[in-house]
Amino acid sequence: MSTPTAFPILKNGMILQIMTELDIPLTESELTEPGRCKERVREVLQLLLCTCWGIPPSTLPLLSHRLTTQLTSSSSSQITPHPTLYTTALIETKFFCMLSKMLRICGYYEFGFRDLQAPNGRRFKRQLSALINFMKYREDMGHLLETALDERVDMFNALEEMAEEHMTLQDRLEVARSENHAKMLEQDAAEAECQEMEAEIAQQNKIQASIRQQNNLLQKSANDLKDQIANLSIALRELQAEERQLSKEVVHSPDRIKLDLAMVTKSLEDVKAMIGEREEERKLMMKRVENTMAGEECV
Repeated sequence: MSTPTAFPILKNGMILQIMTELDIPLTESELTEPGRCKERVREVLQLLLCTCWGIPPSTLPLLSHRLTTQLTSSSSSQITPHPTLYTTALIETKFFCMLSKMLRICGYYEFGFRDLQAPNGRRFKRQLSALINFMKYREDMGHLLETALDERVDMFNALEEMAEEHMTLQDRLEVARSENHAKMLEQDAAEAECQEMEAEIAQQNKIQASIRQQNNLLQKSANDLKDQIANLSIALRELQAEERQLSKEVVHSPDRIKLDLAMVTKSLEDVKAMIGEREEERKLMMKRVENTMAGEECV
């Protein structure tokens, strides 16, 4: 019983027609009886392998030459004595590995060395069907590849634009950082100046409070002196009234009365002079308070 596959098994006529389209010559006898023409089977598989991988057939001899060069090098000679004896075998192994990998990609997992040394018609047909279906599928999906490549180009272009935009934004960010740093320095200087002004205002407030306290004390002293003047004025009027009364009754000692009246008058004048001095001090203090308030408003 044959193993189920992921690809359809093509008929002989279809295989021969597609091989002709691929410009790979193959006869019906070579397809049905590949055991009689092993070299042709290898040649057909090699051409199909190159077509599937998208490499020219002339590339395989170059791979073989590269393997031969590596084997004959000094480092390889130390590992494998007489490497030239293995040249043909390694070339066949390289070809088998590439073909086996390609067939596994196509969904065929039963390929072995016997398919090259003693090919079977049924197995050869399945192998050709796998490779042909893969090529047809790749041909049908070619537009997707082209679309993907176009999208890849667009993505790379968008990436380049984004990189340029990123560089532009990076430059703008550096400029913004520099401007922000300068503004931060200006802000720090302004804050320091504000602190100095606040300290000066606090000092001026203390001075103003002290001046106000002194002004209040002077005002209180002035009020007290006014009260004393009022009392002395009342006393003076009483004395004058008493003097007039006594002058009517006693006339033998007017000098003494005049002396008492002069003393009272002098005391009254002294109090008035003191009041004038206190009033001048009060005006001076008020002027100082006004100057201080004007300076505070300017600050």
